[in-house]
Amino acid sequence: MFKNIKRNKILYLLRLTLATIIFIATTCAFIPNFKPITPIVQINIGASLVRLIADFKVLAMVIIVTNAIAAFLFGRFYCSTICPLGLLQDITGFIFKPKTRNKKNLYYIRYTILALTLAIIIGGYPAILRYLDPYSNFGNIISGLININESSIITFIPLLILIAMVIYNRRFFCATLCPIGTFLGICSKFGYIKMKIDSEKCKKCNQCEKICPTQAIDSLNIDNERCIRCLKCLEKCPSDAIIFSKTTPEKRFNPKRRDFIATGIIGAVGLTFLLKTKGIANTIIDSFKKRPICPPGAGSPERLAKLCTNCGLCEMHCKERIIKKPNSEYETIHIDFENGKCDYNCKNCSDICPTGAIKKLTLQEKQNCRIGLVKLDYEKCTKCGLCARTCPKGAIDNSKDKTPDYHANLCIGCGACEKICPHNAIEIVSIKEQTQI
Repeated sequence: MFKNIKRNKILYLLRLTLATIIFIATTCAFIPNFKPITPIVQINIGASLVRLIADFKVLAMVIIVTNAIAAFLFGRFYCSTICPLGLLQDITGFIFKPKTRNKKNLYYIRYTILALTLAIIIGGYPAILRYLDPYSNFGNIISGLININESSIITFIPLLILIAMVIYNRRFFCATLCPIGTFLGICSKFGYIKMKIDSEKCKKCNQCEKICPTQAIDSLNIDNERCIRCLKCLEKCPSDAIIFSKTTPEKRFNPKRRDFIATGIIGAVGLTFLLKTKGIANTIIDSFKKRPICPPGAGSPERLAKLCTNCGLCEMHCKERIIKKPNSEYETIHIDFENGKCDYNCKNCSDICPTGAIKKLTLQEKQNCRIGLVKLDYEKCTKCGLCARTCPKGAIDNSKDKTPDYHANLCIGCGACEKICPHNAIEIVSIKEQTQI
């Protein structure tokens, strides 16, 4: 028995070590220009779901299916090991020492959120995940902390909400609100290998119940749907009573739960139909107060609004730091040329975007992607010629003491001329849709 207990401690430490490595690597991905770690952002399920629906990428499908199979075989290890928001909640819980507990299985909330999320995504608005995807919320929190000097109180709302939920009930988000977790939980519930308590070995010390972050343990039962495989119970059990089993008996299916799921499916199908008519989706998308200028590869504000989950990666990796988060003026990420230009030789935002909201472009495609057009105020222009010498595309022709000739067919709207103009005579204005010149 003591040998098994030692083995369980090693398994727990291995799981915790791997989770820590992934957490650090993911955090580093939000450090500007930290490119060696950035590929790790491509493996999260939320972004893969958006990319699958938007462009039907095979890699996105592989990521989703692989995680679903892994959850079916071994349980929700994704939630305890791969998801960075999970470890962040554990760190928050260690700091604030939550005491309030709620053992209720709020399955009706979990299933409702999952059904509505899938309906809205299929209906044409995948950006709903910006509010529920653990990875995007993690990105918002980390980028806000890294840019703490530039961040407003609004930036810290996700962090404050996370702290409140952890204080209320530790991993309440994972057990009840996260649609990714619910999806993996269903795979785990009907999975091949499950966790259970050996009633003959159990000393009923209740240590496992006390430390379970999702309240998945009740007496001698483990709810494999809510269990995130953190292995804390395995490590703490003094009698080696918690085991993995291929044949864990499940409780008889609750008819009320079956009726609830059936009603939810019907409701989700109905909502999907409504969204497919574009009535609700267009109302959301058309709510822009002002048309923004989007990063190269976004296509249009409408497309960007549908697909962007606001994870903050493009903002953190923009060389000129001109990509900004949504604010009171714009409801999606956007370019602000006030303090910089779109670097002609940079395509970091295209490379780093995990959802495909900003399409992957070659450098040549990026350099020919029109994101805006120049608006020239001839009354303010002093004919200095700086704009013509700065334009990378030769769209502004100027000789000494001559009014600049602007060739719109060559302009990509990079903002280099606006940045260099000493008299504010140039402004980059938005266009309906990005094009290749």
